[in-house]
Amino acid sequence: MDLHGCPECQGVDVAWADALSEQDGVLARRYHGSCGGCGAAREFVFALPARPTPPRPGAAVTFGADGETSVLFDAGEWVEIADMMALAAELPDTTAAEALAWRATAVACFDEALKFVPAGAAEAPDGAFWSDNGRAFRDRFPDRFRRAVLEERRAALGQG
Repeated sequence: MDLHGCPECQGVDVAWADALSEQDGVLARRYHGSCGGCGAAREFVFALPARPTPPRPGAAVTFGADGETSVLFDAGEWVEIADMMALAAELPDTTAAEALAWRATAVACFDEALKFVPAGAAEAPDGAFWSDNGRAFRDRFPDRFRRAVLEERRAALGQG
């Protein structure tokens, strides 16, 4: 949610409240609150999967089902999130346990980005970037979406 700042002031400081809800007959989780910067009402509603997705064997964190590309974030956003998680693992005040958790989350984000690279393809196609944030990130770092680079960065995290 922090990737999408307030439409009024671009702030991301929100004390989120959450609850289960139903949207068009689909079970969802609703996050709502007021922007800490300008007071604007903020809301995000995420449809819940039809079935839970437990971590794959040997993984601490998993997002989405095997073989299914995300509808929540595009390839650019997943790589940007992976970068944030990997960076958090390296902060000086991060404990060893926190660093392990941040790295596991970054690995799972790279796994999600890799799902957008079709079998046999060298890089994520244009259709893998549908959000403004994801396209802007790809435009700044186009080489980051090659399969070999994604796999190398994932492996460098030392997990999975």
